[in-house]
Amino acid sequence: MKKGWIMLLLGVGLALSLGWGFNQYTALHKARQTIAEYQDVDTLNQRSEDFIRAYAQGKHQAYLTKAAANRFAREDNREKDHEDVHMSEESGLKNVEIKQLYTKKIKERDDQAESYATVRLQYELGGSNRPTDDYIQTFSLYSAWVKENEEWKVNNVEITLTADSSDDELKRQAKEALENATKARDGE
Repeated sequence: MKKGWIMLLLGVGLALSLGWGFNQYTALHKARQTIAEYQDVDTLNQRSEDFIRAYAQGKHQAYLTKAAANRFAREDNREKDHEDVHMSEESGLKNVEIKQLYTKKIKERDDQAESYATVRLQYELGGSNRPTDDYIQTFSLYSAWVKENEEWKVNNVEITLTADSSDDELKRQAKEALENATKARDGE
């Protein structure tokens, strides 16, 4: 009888140990999956930052999917005649500052993600050494990412200009013109 109780306790102990071990194994497996997902998003976030800096310098082709590269090439050929400032080193690009960057995977698809950024570009114009004379653009940038050959690539980009330092100059000129017109009208 005593031997039976010992065997029963050993069996229960073994079952509990196996259950605990299996639980620990599944928890470890889930933790590794979660870490891998965060590392993938962290890698994508860094790639998104690198893309933004390359885009500002006109060197973004390596980050594009084949379809996006073809689309950009068509648009670039169409817009070359209309551009007055090219985003490149020749234009005097002095600083690329990423104010905000948020990247997330799309829940339904593991191979798609999107990033949102607020970017400030500072161009040094002319021979002035005063930073107040620099041309500054601030814009928001949306990038749609897909995995192509196990590497994150940009499939679509949407840019919205939010501020332009020439806006302030135009406002000043308009205000001055309005004041001059008011003075001329009141003086007559």
